[in-house]
Amino acid sequence: MLTFGAFLDRACVERARERDDAAKLALGAYVVCRLVGTMFTLERSPDSDEAFTWQLDAVRRHLRALPADAPELAHLSGIAHEVSENRTPAAGLRLSLTAYAYFLEHEGRLEESLEVLALSTRTYGDSLTAADFASVALFAARLNRLLTRWTVATTCYTAAEEAAKDADDCMMQLRARLGLGAVLRGTGNLPMARAIGEEVMRAAAEANLPEMQAMAYTDLGAVYSVEGRKVEFVQANYRAFVLTEDPLQRMRILGDIALGLVDLGVLDVARLAFEIVIASNASFVVRTNAMLELMAMEASTGNRMAFQRRRAELEELTERMPPSMRADFHFKAGVGLARFGQEARARTLLKAGMALSESHRLNTWYFRFDQALSELSEGNPREPERATDSDWSESPALNEVAVGLREYASSTS
Repeated sequence: MLTFGAFLDRACVERARERDDAAKLALGAYVVCRLVGTMFTLERSPDSDEAFTWQLDAVRRHLRALPADAPELAHLSGIAHEVSENRTPAAGLRLSLTAYAYFLEHEGRLEESLEVLALSTRTYGDSLTAADFASVALFAARLNRLLTRWTVATTCYTAAEEAAKDADDCMMQLRARLGLGAVLRGTGNLPMARAIGEEVMRAAAEANLPEMQAMAYTDLGAVYSVEGRKVEFVQANYRAFVLTEDPLQRMRILGDIALGLVDLGVLDVARLAFEIVIASNASFVVRTNAMLELMAMEASTGNRMAFQRRRAELEELTERMPPSMRADFHFKAGVGLARFGQEARARTLLKAGMALSESHRLNTWYFRFDQALSELSEGNPREPERATDSDWSESPALNEVAVGLREYASSTS
């Protein structure tokens, strides 16, 4: 039974932080979900119809009182608009609920996303097809996997695969297989995860599904990363970069390639990859993450002017950054300033990042800031070894990536 407790939990957290508007928004999400849930649970009678109409009016009044610029409010208002007084769930309601579930996933509110997904599924009634079921099961599987509920995620992926077979949908079958591989990777069974990735990659190639091939290569890259196979990680992601036609996905993959190249010491090519992402039409998050990593790389190579330029650019964007990204900026900028001997400014940035982490309960970041500040307080920290370009010219795989990225940069300039 759906209780929508995750929304109430969020409201309590926001109230404790004295963020009244955010708390009211969470309560707005709660009452909207309760309203939709009532559509399926309230027995039909003249009295219940009148009560539902009153509830619908009350929810809409509550939403009109919320901050109009909140992105989440647009989803909630859209859902409430699709709720009809006769309590008949229409396709528009399902689409609005599904869009809201994706929004919540993007915001990292996975429990809430699961509850909204369950509501969306109920709108199908008896008309749920095998293809619809497979799509919903894949979504539920991913959310449970991200919540490390491995058993539930496995059950959902298996159900999605069977439904996709019934629907004769090869793409969803392969996506379900990759999901099972991701569960195996998450639980430490790397050989089986790698085997599934290779199996899906071959099947996608035979079925002429390049986007699916790209997804398989990125999954293989994730396995190689855990195994410490750095060159294979870059090579697999480069294969995915070449295969995918989705511009946003391509830039996300290129950001991962750049990080892998930094790890291998292939710095000039990594810089080129980061610059391609920054100059692209990718999302704000993808481009800003590339800027953050490039700023950190310039600090590690001792390129003070390039570091300061990137830091100044990022400071202009801090108001648009989500809290975790802002913490990342404070940390990388603070560590970079300390590297160049500007310890007072570094300490100011690190303390601000620590306060930010505490206010948003970013515990991992909090401890990283605490450690960095402790090292500064111990006196002049030892200068870390400066990163330099490695001799990678004898690696055919890395040469292929370097040549390919230079050609790509020339074609898009």
